[in-house]
Amino acid sequence: MPSTITTLGQATPVTVQIHDPRGVRKMTAAIEQNGASYAVAETSQASKPGDSNWTFTTGVKGTPQLKDGAAKLIVEATSNDLVGNKARVQRDITVVTRPPSLSVDSDQHYLYLGMADLVTFDISGGWTAAGVRVGDQTYRSWPMLSGKSGSKPGRFSLFAFAWNMPPGTAPGKYRSENA
Repeated sequence: MPSTITTLGQATPVTVQIHDPRGVRKMTAAIEQNGASYAVAETSQASKPGDSNWTFTTGVKGTPQLKDGAAKLIVEATSNDLVGNKARVQRDITVVTRPPSLSVDSDQHYLYLGMADLVTFDISGGWTAAGVRVGDQTYRSWPMLSGKSGSKPGRFSLFAFAWNMPPGTAPGKYRSENA
């Protein structure tokens, strides 16, 4: 199972590479979350000997019982031999039921060429990166921190409005989905 599978969204495609000299008789996939196990895919069609791939789609759309948070994706293969040996792989994943959304501060910002500014915002849902985009430049964000009391909610991004930006360029927010 590829290491890039870290989150499941509404309908996330998963491809598993299998190697068995006799082929695979049966494949199953399940998600475990909060002590419950949900079967999400199964195939009983025997694969050819050697290497093969199994692709299935899973997520909240097909398994509405899933909630935001940690879970495990478990794939099990049964060999197509007389003994029926089984191989199992599992991966810790995060279930994301909502797409990311941003709400930006309502302060008025005055920008001139060659300046920098700071923007604060809140982000919710599943995301991997967020910040400000100015033209072809992106500026990441960091969690807000405060002194002794710990952290404040939200994130901030410090961005530059370079002197050579084309006329009409406007800063905008960006966020990257991971599901």
